[in-house]
Amino acid sequence: MAQYHVKNGSHVAKAFKVRGGHRVVPAGKEADIVDAKELTEAQIEAFEREGVKVKAKGGKAKTGQPELDPTALRAVHHGGGRFDIVQGDEVLASGLSKADADAFSAMSEEEKAEYVKATKT
Repeated sequence: MAQYHVKNGSHVAKAFKVRGGHRVVPAGKEADIVDAKELTEAQIEAFEREGVKVKAKGGKAKTGQPELDPTALRAVHHGGGRFDIVQGDEVLASGLSKADADAFSAMSEEEKAEYVKATKT
């Protein structure tokens, strides 16, 4: 698995395969993608032709796996067009639409924490 920093300069959202689903970077946004399927040079070049800059990040653990921040809130694809908000292995919210998951992924860490707090009350 790999880590990337993505700056999506295209006019459409771009999805990246990650462990447990996909991570979507909305058009015009930047995001760090952790636990991603490694991209080939050809895939990175294809993204660049579409205005999407993909830069590999360091931080691989000695096991060859990237180190994940277990406190990071992420929206992951659950299947059937639905998404969950997870923190590590814990599911904090489920049943989000793709649009809701995209909006969540575009939020700052503080906004994500407030969103999760609001869904629990």
